[in-house]
Amino acid sequence: MVKVIDFGVAKVLEGGDFAKSTVVTAFGSILGTPEYMSPEQATLGGGDIDTRADIYSLGVLLYELLTGSPPFVAKGTAKPGLLEVLRAVREDEPTRPSTKVMSAETRPETREALPAPQPQLAKLLRNDLDWVVMKALEKDRTRRYETANGLAADVRRYLAGQPVLAHPPGTLYQRSGSSGPAGGCSVCSRSNRTRSKR
Repeated sequence: MVKVIDFGVAKVLEGGDFAKSTVVTAFGSILGTPEYMSPEQATLGGGDIDTRADIYSLGVLLYELLTGSPPFVAKGTAKPGLLEVLRAVREDEPTRPSTKVMSAETRPETREALPAPQPQLAKLLRNDLDWVVMKALEKDRTRRYETANGLAADVRRYLAGQPVLAHPPGTLYQRSGSSGPAGGCSVCSRSNRTRSKR
């Protein structure tokens, strides 16, 4: 059985002789794009990787779609920059999407490409979408969504104006109408209009 572990990198988890023949060409090699690697992939020489690494990578993609950049970005392609990204992926907590869109580090070209003005987007992202993204980006993979379907279901709940399952432990809440599905859909439709102008 072949399972895709990273977008573009496959690993055989089961399958007898075929599984035994899957090898990494060099010990400690980096396979994948550092900005999209899960913390367990960012551990040099780490081999205990399962499909929850994909959940992290999907969380990075969602983060980038909402904020204009991944949570951690390499400064150039030099080895020190890549190693710093790997360290950040393993050790640093990413900035919440609602905070990231309002930060000074948001470049002008990124601000221009955002699907809504920064204050409006930050309000839409706060709480529910922050929680969904941050659950997908958990350092501890046992706290991430178990499957891509679980992540997708929470996104659908958000768009339908229903409570998301990713809310923090012990938090009781009810979705307010202010950032409900109409808000999410308007962000999506504005994003599509922005892309069609290019």
